[in-house]
Amino acid sequence: MKNTFLGATLVAALVAGAAGMAAAQSAADAIATRQAGFKAIGAATGAIKKAVEGGQDLTGLAVRGQELADFGRKIPALFPAGSGPESGAKTRALPSIWQNKADFDGKAMSLAAEADKLVIALRANDKAGVAAAFAATTATCGACHRPYREPQ
Repeated sequence: MKNTFLGATLVAALVAGAAGMAAAQSAADAIATRQAGFKAIGAATGAIKKAVEGGQDLTGLAVRGQELADFGRKIPALFPAGSGPESGAKTRALPSIWQNKADFDGKAMSLAAEADKLVIALRANDKAGVAAAFAATTATCGACHRPYREPQ
């Protein structure tokens, strides 16, 4: 009986430890995925900005605008509970994300909506429309950075 109890206790401890390691791994995976995504949309934003400033044809950049819109829709899922600073992984995500998750998710959806408008203007090669939509899209990015991202 004693051996059965000790064996069960040992198994429970191993399972709990493995679950803790899995949670830490999934937090690290979520952080890595979102950091790669933010880097990619930074590159997309930079490419659009360069084209706008250079007076280039903008239609080919609609795919980059679509990357912004698609990523905006994915952002809420990339911030699961436990993937903030408490995970021990390197992240600039502030605890306010999880304290105000509905607002954070809403800001991500605003990014997607503004980027959708940008895509339409890019496809039309509407330089004035792109300039306005680009300004609105990047403003929604900044609106999220201030309350939810640790400054560099």
